[in-house]
Amino acid sequence: MKHIPKDIIQRGLKQAAKFLAYSYAAFIICYFILKLIFWDRLWIIALISTFSPLILFPIFLLPIIGVSIIKKRWFTIISAIACILLISWLHVKYFSTTPINLTNSQPGIKILSHNVGWYATQSQTLVKLIQQQKPDIIFLQEIVKKHTKRTFTWLKADYPYQMGISRVGILSKYPIISSEILHLAGHRETQQRAIINFNGEEVVIYNMQATGPWLKISKKFGFIKIPVYKYDKRSPEIQDLVQRVERETLPVIVAGDFNMTDETQDYDRVQKVMQDSFRKSGFGFGFTWPHGWELKFLVKRSNWRLNYPVCRIDYIWYSKHWGAKSSSVLEATESDHLPVAAELILLK
Repeated sequence: MKHIPKDIIQRGLKQAAKFLAYSYAAFIICYFILKLIFWDRLWIIALISTFSPLILFPIFLLPIIGVSIIKKRWFTIISAIACILLISWLHVKYFSTTPINLTNSQPGIKILSHNVGWYATQSQTLVKLIQQQKPDIIFLQEIVKKHTKRTFTWLKADYPYQMGISRVGILSKYPIISSEILHLAGHRETQQRAIINFNGEEVVIYNMQATGPWLKISKKFGFIKIPVYKYDKRSPEIQDLVQRVERETLPVIVAGDFNMTDETQDYDRVQKVMQDSFRKSGFGFGFTWPHGWELKFLVKRSNWRLNYPVCRIDYIWYSKHWGAKSSSVLEATESDHLPVAAELILLK
């Protein structure tokens, strides 16, 4: 086997690094331009946005490559400015909270929301989580009969007010005055709306489960097959929810699995009528999904698991009647979603 000179290998690596740096820079520029023009109307932009801010992290490597390999002053300066802008954006959006002024007379309510992943989460695990957190209201998504028969029964003494069917359920320490099952936008997915008596105040709560997006193989030009990101069912559901919240006159809390990230147009629609508790009082990215996914599609016969979620799709929202005291992402159960919790204060 012929020996390849070291200098040729080094030149090859430098050329590869240059190509990757220029390609990535061009990709990010095109992404921002297209997002500014189309946003979610272009499916490829919607798909890329799902992985924000992770897709932006390689920007931090560009100044290093500019100085050590590319050695062009303009590239180094522009990439350094991009790093400063990225750090500023990350700080403002993910690492700065908005505190609220509190008094001892303002009543607070603790919320727990968790997509239990159908049969994945064991009843004992769910009960342990609830007993540790001691929330006042629990919003559950993707529940099955074992949860309604076992978990709900075991927690009946602490949470006497319960409404649970296949798919979604609510447990409450406060009386449920009325309740109804929803199918937002007339779709198959199930949601819940209820009114509770919170210290003499009527409060509207929604338990949310939005239809998840998926990749669908689509034929282009009659013979080319490509995967297309489909999220057309989620958007009408989000719009239906927003319209319902706009008509509410009572304080509102909405929690659940929205199957959208905070870079989507659907998130922006919800943000116009409610506040995101984690964005107001949490710290960090708050990723909740997909925890524990097996990566066999990357390496066959492997036991690799994705134990670090890369998207935030589970939320606790509130209307202008509330303020967020705290919000957090909790430790994992057996589900591929992490539980989320928040403490809200009813403002006077």
